[in-house]
Amino acid sequence: MLSVTIPMQGPGTRLTYRIRVIEPAAVAPRILASGAVSGPLDTDMRLTLRSDSVEVEALFQVTPIGDTVNLGAEFFTRRRVGRSRRGLPVWEDDTYRRVVRLAWNDTARVYPFGSGRRDTAPRKGAWVELILERAFAGGEARPAEEFAVVDTTRDFRLEAVVRPRRAHVVLNLVRGDTVSAPRPIDLIPEEPPRIVRLVLGRRVTTLELSLTRPDPPRSDRERALAIDADVVCLRVVPPDGSEPLGVMCGRLNSVARQLPLPSGDTLAATFAWPGPR
Repeated sequence: MLSVTIPMQGPGTRLTYRIRVIEPAAVAPRILASGAVSGPLDTDMRLTLRSDSVEVEALFQVTPIGDTVNLGAEFFTRRRVGRSRRGLPVWEDDTYRRVVRLAWNDTARVYPFGSGRRDTAPRKGAWVELILERAFAGGEARPAEEFAVVDTTRDFRLEAVVRPRRAHVVLNLVRGDTVSAPRPIDLIPEEPPRIVRLVLGRRVTTLELSLTRPDPPRSDRERALAIDADVVCLRVVPPDGSEPLGVMCGRLNSVARQLPLPSGDTLAATFAWPGPR
């Protein structure tokens, strides 16, 4: 089992997606994989399911309406349909969207691989069972993912998709083997720039920093699946407001990004999910 926990974001209602991937079998249906994604009410769920012949990617979203909820999903599928004359695999791509309204705690059944030639035909492909739950979160809701794969011939992943309201950024100046003390700062996308001073040795470097969203995705797939949801960009400008020194973009995954400065120093920035307030 793989379990991933993302730091907290916001108080309120906690949303949970509970999912099972099920395949028909001779005696009884067989569970291929299961898992759950939970977080604040604006949490989406990205699902990936791959085998040797089929690939499915989907983004599930919810819109609460009183005691019911609208569940929408955008699907991108690739199915291997044969081989070319040169023996290369030939794939067929398809894109579609589904929306269903159901009560909280009800079960929605989704057939990502198709449902047969007619509504009365036997269901031969695997299907997905999804239950939506909500509960009051007394503190800040913590987005989290947990899933287990029973059939190792399938690649199955669940991801919580939440656009951060703020980001925790840790800054360092680096020159050779010398590194400044870390300077942590919480930034909100699109808020006015902040002035930050970093000390390396006896030199003080003053920078104007602001956090922005990345450019819109170029492909329909990346846009529909919200591939850039947890990506932020740090814009670095001299204090005199002249031309920007550069922009560093990255996911909130605690991996350092680097930007060379005209002074000969290198600015290192690490993006992470913010802690509770």
